Amino acid sequence: MKITLCSSAKFFENLWDIKNSLEERGYKVLLPSMKDFHHLGEDSLAKIQYDLINEHFQKIDQSHAVYIANYDKNGIAGYIGGNSFLEMGLAFYRKIPIFLLNDIPQQISYREELIALKPIVVGENWNRLDDILKKFYETRPTPTSRR
Repeated sequence: MKITLCSSAKFFENLWDIKNSLEERGYKVLLPSMKDFHHLGEDSLAKIQYDLINEHFQKIDQSHAVYIANYDKNGIAGYIGGNSFLEMGLAFYRKIPIFLLNDIPQQISYREELIALKPIVVGENWNRLDDILKKFYETRPTPTSRR
């Protein structure tokens, strides 16, 4: 199974530990294409964002799940920014399970929309993630694009 990791660019380096943990469990893990850009500031990222968004959307589209590493940022616990929100929206539309590291932020204006996407907070409880994915795909055929 494939899982695409998503997060704010600021936390790209944190994704390596998550990636390693999931790969040890047998998952294929897809990362944002930030390896060449994560050192840039957010303003610089905006100039190249369009191509990165499309590339990451393609990864999500071929995944069995997305995992949003929503760390605390800008004084907001469990921050979910614009890009992660877009990525969650795509996953929801494609009926791909959405997992979160932390709870949905309380003080974010689009909280109700985030709740409506039905993400599941698993933290780093990989056994729970395994169980949920197993049950989810037992009842649905796996689309060929995600094999």
